[in-house]
Amino acid sequence: YEVATACALAIGADKLICVIDGPILDEYGRLINFLPLHEADMLIRQRAKQSEIATKYVKAVGEYLTSIGHTGSTAVVHCSQNGKAPNSTHYATFQNGIGFDNGTGLRSGEQGFAIGGLERLSRLNGYLPELAAAAFVCRGGVQRVHLLDGTIGGVLLLELFKRDGMGTMVASDLYEGARMAKETDVAGIKQILQPLEESGTLVRRSVEELVKTLDSFIVMEREGQIIACAALFPFFKDKCGEVACIAVSPECRGQGQGDKLLDYIEKKASSLGLDMLFLLTTRTADWFA
Repeated sequence: YEVATACALAIGADKLICVIDGPILDEYGRLINFLPLHEADMLIRQRAKQSEIATKYVKAVGEYLTSIGHTGSTAVVHCSQNGKAPNSTHYATFQNGIGFDNGTGLRSGEQGFAIGGLERLSRLNGYLPELAAAAFVCRGGVQRVHLLDGTIGGVLLLELFKRDGMGTMVASDLYEGARMAKETDVAGIKQILQPLEESGTLVRRSVEELVKTLDSFIVMEREGQIIACAALFPFFKDKCGEVACIAVSPECRGQGQGDKLLDYIEKKASSLGLDMLFLLTTRTADWFA
């Protein structure tokens, strides 16, 4: 893991895949499909009291974050994002594998954050070395890490080609540009919705209606322009939500933005405690199916 994580950061990898000997489960024994970076970080920190590895991770990340901006003994890693030139420089200590002084500990002579040092204990401690490695490289610029249960036949192909995947994905910017809408987005949302409203694909919504329901809208932004939008109207009493207003600007269609929006809405609904989503449509049911 030290070699893998150091290499992933050094080449600015988009993805790191780790095949392990079991699934990443939550406290109820259910597979964790998706962990945004901040949730992976919290999960590790919650278990810090129970695991020396997690404790060392917390210390290591703290030291790593405070080292950003210092060029002393650190190696500079330029991380490309989606093939574009990097707009920021990441600094990490690579003096032997992943670093942290001598690569084997936080301080010379101390056994520390040993990524890969305790693989045989991974299952017993909830795969914390793998989670820590995933969170660390995501923090350093790798977009996503897939943790796959190698006991499942063909798990790599299943993960890459099934829509919902098979393992646990830790992601730093899976939904790059996606965010909750704000008041300044109303004109951009209206511009995307209007052609579809005129064709009868979407229900007409006035600017006033958009402003009133703005808290329910999600937008995708690229270079300051709104390129797609969607809405999630939750019904908390019934633990369900309505999906509405999924629209992508014509020049950005066919690039998977609609899929990302739907995925984002599903994750958002899950985080809100909703059990079911529904939508009302007469035109686009085939796409959702």
